[in-house]
Amino acid sequence: MKLSAADLARLAPPLRILVFLLVLVLLWLPLALPLYGLAASEVMPLGGAIATGFLYVVFLVLWPIWARRVHRLKRPWRSLGWLLQPEVTADWLLGLCLGLGGIVALVGIELVLGWATPMPAPQNLFRIILEGGLVAVAVGLAEETLFRGWFLFEMEQGLTSSQALWGTSLVFAVAHFIKPLPDILATLPQFFGLFLLGMALAWARRTPSHASPVRTALGYPMGLHSGLVWGYYLLNVGQVAKLTQAVPAWVTGLQGNPLAGLLGLGLLGGLATLFYRSSH
Repeated sequence: MKLSAADLARLAPPLRILVFLLVLVLLWLPLALPLYGLAASEVMPLGGAIATGFLYVVFLVLWPIWARRVHRLKRPWRSLGWLLQPEVTADWLLGLCLGLGGIVALVGIELVLGWATPMPAPQNLFRIILEGGLVAVAVGLAEETLFRGWFLFEMEQGLTSSQALWGTSLVFAVAHFIKPLPDILATLPQFFGLFLLGMALAWARRTPSHASPVRTALGYPMGLHSGLVWGYYLLNVGQVAKLTQAVPAWVTGLQGNPLAGLLGLGLLGGLATLFYRSSH
């Protein structure tokens, strides 16, 4: 059975997404399999990472073709929230400050209450800050383009606004648990925090940009996501503070993740409420 572009457009969103992913994987495998083979034989240790990078490159090539043929979009990337305007940069900076500032606030509360103690700054602190910033920007750009860009757009083509938002947030949380079963069980309490983060980022995506009172963009969610990742990186790699174990880990964060504890859920709940109101 051969599906035309019109047939694909009429499919239920989950089925249409599965077809897109199937095409994506089929195009990617000829590039990935040799690299995985080289990595397994230790000829190219980074072969697996390069193969993963190629998967994203194939997505970047496939999406505009899919968007024009299936959805009849003239500006595929604009439809996902990519607006190259100075005002969107302002959205990104505000989101970045909210995310990074939120992590700083969590650490500040822990220090004031005696739940954590400050640690001496490492000699390579500047390098850690720079590396963390680069990693955070890359993660925010890639994941938000995928989840609050492409995936949310596809879900909205056939589902209600609420169904698309809840579905996208659930898949976002599940996607972070694609790992061995022992690791899943060990980090399972983090699931609700990831789901709440997904909701906050989706509402941030639907918040009108500074560029227009009626137009939304990826600036807010990209910035917010990057800020949270940057703060988490500085805590875990920079070791700027150490927990005193004065309270249980479920308060300050399980396995050192500040967003996987009561304080972190409070932060995510506050961010979700903020962007819920601004998106409505």
